[in-house]
Amino acid sequence: MLNKMTIQIVGWNSAKDLEMAINGLKDVGENVVIRYIDNNSTDESVEMIRRHLPNADIVELTKNKGFAEANNIGFRMCNTEFIMLHNPDVTVEMDGVQRILDVFKDEKVGAAQGRLYRDGEEDERTIDSVGIKMNLAFNGKERGAGEIDSGQYDEMADIDAVTGAVGIYRLKALREVAYEGFEAFDKQFVAYKEDVDLGWRLGKLGWRCMYVPITQGVHKRKVRGYGMKDYLVKPNLLAEKLGNMRTRYSLRNWVWMVIKNMTFKQAFIYEIFVDFRIAVFVVVSLVYWPLFSVWAEIIKGAPAMLEKRYKKLNK
Repeated sequence: MLNKMTIQIVGWNSAKDLEMAINGLKDVGENVVIRYIDNNSTDESVEMIRRHLPNADIVELTKNKGFAEANNIGFRMCNTEFIMLHNPDVTVEMDGVQRILDVFKDEKVGAAQGRLYRDGEEDERTIDSVGIKMNLAFNGKERGAGEIDSGQYDEMADIDAVTGAVGIYRLKALREVAYEGFEAFDKQFVAYKEDVDLGWRLGKLGWRCMYVPITQGVHKRKVRGYGMKDYLVKPNLLAEKLGNMRTRYSLRNWVWMVIKNMTFKQAFIYEIFVDFRIAVFVVVSLVYWPLFSVWAEIIKGAPAMLEKRYKKLNK
């Protein structure tokens, strides 16, 4: 099935990480389409791909369009049955990818992923992602993130979404849930939560997202996770987290995807958890004023989210 797949990398000044991606793709063969989409980098990212992956299809954008829209551009170009997203700082194991593709023999499967580890010691493997599950407030979290692998995720499972780092999608499913112009990822999200939002939409239309207990690769994750104890001991860590663009986009995009996707039945059951999380962020905003600009973005974008919600409901 590998000759039916595109591997798509979106990069932006990613030269320092691309060696990881290149290492796993050097011997992939000519039957797989490798597409590198560059978000107007100023480093040698494009040159590295040309030098080490000469058969790759390279798309050079004239400005940084963000992770979501850059991938949409690639989706529109795709003519293979499956497409695997590939972060620049990931090394994939192609044998594992081949075995994961077997799950798509079930025609209801729209997306799948395997086990992704964090870059580290082989004798104590730390999990990066075994799929995305949403909590009671519909905030998507990477299952198993930071856990030592002791066999706790050795069973195949339905998940809510596949991670944007290595998620494999059926192109037919992407077309079905995309907005006008083949906007599979919501381009207004720019980055973060776009994979959760897409998984939610896939599920609403009856597509399954699957976790397959097979090693898919290694991820050099840049973001370190802190617990409440860390923030209490070092309050400056909380200020750094709240000021981080990832946090700001994640908050904004979480509210937007709830506006777009939460059904009336889900609202009846889970609204209290959503409202509690919103209330927490409002209180935090009173202490950390810069977050108010995020709420302004949320309000400004809400009408567009409602429009997309009803376009999908009426399709």
